[in-house]
Amino acid sequence: MLLQPGYAAAKIGEGRSVSIEEVFKPSSRLPARQHLAIYQQGYTARLRDCLAKQFTALEYALSPDLFQAFADEYLRKYPSESYSLANLGDRFMTYLEESRPDRDELIKEDWPDFMIELARFEWLINHLFNADVEHEDPMATMTTPLERLSLVPGIRLLATKFPVRWFYQAVAKGEQPHLPEAQPSYCAILRRDYKLTFFDLHPEQYLLLQALADGQGVPQALRWLSEKYGYDAKGLAEIWPVWYAQWQRAGFFSGSGSVGTTDAEQV
Repeated sequence: MLLQPGYAAAKIGEGRSVSIEEVFKPSSRLPARQHLAIYQQGYTARLRDCLAKQFTALEYALSPDLFQAFADEYLRKYPSESYSLANLGDRFMTYLEESRPDRDELIKEDWPDFMIELARFEWLINHLFNADVEHEDPMATMTTPLERLSLVPGIRLLATKFPVRWFYQAVAKGEQPHLPEAQPSYCAILRRDYKLTFFDLHPEQYLLLQALADGQGVPQALRWLSEKYGYDAKGLAEIWPVWYAQWQRAGFFSGSGSVGTTDAEQV
């Protein structure tokens, strides 16, 4: 009812309808319907502001006016069902997919793909920041045996068609970036002590970390990378200690010997 300005009645227990006048009491200055309209406007504005804060880079990319139009329609189509506004944007990517102008066309434009990837990226980092990913397992050291290495729960791996990580951080720095051209991009996002850090990855690094996230051990992941994608096995064996030293210092690994809950996600 709150997001339907023309709504005239509400449903309560067992489907019984009650009028607005039974729910909102008039005052000496305003009738019940005007009280409802004021409440509706304030509630919608609060939800719209919350979405804008969850998708700041997307709001910039679309422009505030167009973002507001999308947000209002999204809130009507997918009203909040959670007590927590942290989950308000959970279905925003679905809505953007459904509302793209070339949805039924065989040949699709690039810009909706970028907007959807950007929305999914912002949704992911919001959820990672608020997720319960703290762990008590000891962090890996340079002497931790390979068979005991596992990715920490607070890491996410991303492969995107567009450089959304670059675009997001440019907006966050107050820059005014142009919409980027398609360019495959890979990154890891790590949360430690409630701080998010972004790491750009080469394709082979992304694939290797994804294999580790899926539960493979380091030797098996290196062999899989060579056999499936044709990377030079000797070269991988030589570069692995260099990569591991960088990632170990960053805090990618625990030495618990158990597979973490890390999601390797295709955005």
